[in-house]
Amino acid sequence: MPTDNEIRIKRRTLGGASGAPASLLQSEPAWSEVDQILYIGQGTGGSASVVAIAGPGAYATLASPALTGTPTAPTASSGTNTTQIATTAFVTAAVAAVDVSSQLANYLTTASASSTYLTQSNAASTYLTQSNASSTYLTQSSASSTYAPLASPTFTGTPAAPTATSGTNTTQVATTAFVQAAISGVINGAPGALDTLKELADALGSDASFSTTVTNSIAGKLAKASNLSDLTDASAARTNLGLGSIATQSASSVNITGGTLSGVSINGGTF
Repeated sequence: MPTDNEIRIKRRTLGGASGAPASLLQSEPAWSEVDQILYIGQGTGGSASVVAIAGPGAYATLASPALTGTPTAPTASSGTNTTQIATTAFVTAAVAAVDVSSQLANYLTTASASSTYLTQSNAASTYLTQSNASSTYLTQSSASSTYAPLASPTFTGTPAAPTATSGTNTTQVATTAFVQAAISGVINGAPGALDTLKELADALGSDASFSTTVTNSIAGKLAKASNLSDLTDASAARTNLGLGSIATQSASSVNITGGTLSGVSINGGTF
């Protein structure tokens, strides 16, 4: 039993469990070497509350304290710029005091962006992200020199675009691939000697009326199916071929006048 001059303190040694004692009597102290906290029982009778009252584990250290719960502090006056702790009220007031309109005077406005450069709906998904903009957003000076306007842009380098499907006849931009496909469709496998308009013109003799010329030329030829019945002057044709009157005599009544026949066999005999 303690004497009148003794105070006994419950003690939890190193290696024991962490945390406050399960219960303490009224004004009964307890020291935890595990947590470095001094506890005391507060209340009346045998149902005292266990309260931490001292020890490095119960209070924040001066150097780099690790606070828990919801720490509070006095709110500094507006404009304070020191190492004093800033509360959420101080930050909210500072943000509300920022003059956004003057800060954004050198940046694109919503109105000019949609009509000249970028719309709000397609900027984030198609053109700009916070990571690839010149610093954070486009400035008026860098936008005109870096990005093309919607009206009559002058591109540099090697601009690219989707290739339209064959036969497209709209205002869609035509790529070199679209043009080559269109040219190939006109040539349609023509040989190298006849795959340009110049080569075709030379082959036609540069005759603008080539179709008429050929038609007239064909019209002056004999028809194969007529078997020479369409000769305009049969007599002159026989003369030109070296055929005499014998060419017009009947096969069963041939009249030969003059000349000599030799070696003609008739019915097994000699004429």
